[in-house]
Amino acid sequence: MRIVTQTDALGRRLGDRAAVEIIARAGFGGIDYSMFPLKDPKCLLLGDEMPAIIDELKETAARYSIPFTQAHAPFPTMTRDDEDYNKFVFTAIVRSLEIAGRLGVENIVVHPISLAPQGTDFDLNYRFYQRLVPYIDEYGVRVCTENMWGHRDGHFTRTACASPEDFRQLCEMLGAERFGACLDIGHCGLVGFKASELIRALGPEYLVALHVHDNDHNSDAHIFPFHGKIDWADTMHALHEIGYKGDLTFEADNSLLSCPDSFLPVAERHLHDIGLALMDMMK
Repeated sequence: MRIVTQTDALGRRLGDRAAVEIIARAGFGGIDYSMFPLKDPKCLLLGDEMPAIIDELKETAARYSIPFTQAHAPFPTMTRDDEDYNKFVFTAIVRSLEIAGRLGVENIVVHPISLAPQGTDFDLNYRFYQRLVPYIDEYGVRVCTENMWGHRDGHFTRTACASPEDFRQLCEMLGAERFGACLDIGHCGLVGFKASELIRALGPEYLVALHVHDNDHNSDAHIFPFHGKIDWADTMHALHEIGYKGDLTFEADNSLLSCPDSFLPVAERHLHDIGLALMDMMK
């Protein structure tokens, strides 16, 4: 199992090349490329400059012998009553698949549509993900859906793929040839589930990726593990139990937000060591 982290906070503050260098020097075994800036129509990655930018980034990673292993498409995937946004973001998501393929990424997370106030709109999500099939085949990547949450009247709601049953059902509908599940461990407790419940429901057939971070079950904090209320021993035992073969990929960048730039390399080394501790708990 490789210990991986995302470029998000580092890239926004220091640029993607510096993010790659810091992640590599911190000892990580892979990079999760965050493509959230593609929500901006002015993002250079949406234009003709993309191949040169991405090839240079890939060359930087190659100098450190670290691969791009995972990626995240821009989101939300769809919004209510805004067809202009929905058309644009689909184009941006397709471009993110192209970029992921160019980087050699295995799994790219594309959020499910979570417009329903409760539960998963299976038909809408199935139709959406099927629109991605030609691009999945063209760019050679696997698209992962993710367990989501909503917020209504001051309370968290169980939206797309939030429950073990819904997550499993959508995965079964999509099939395991082109699609998989990325379990966001932090999202589970927000809607009243243990991560271990979803891990066992998905099993090795569908669980191929993770978003690893912590919170206090009252906010989607995206902080370092061991700084919140998630039961990590239970979570890691469940991953061991199903024989999970994917990466341990952190999405915990909010813990970096208060760090000065000079301290970011130290913070990333600390996060890597947290990954080692979590792997030691997989028994």
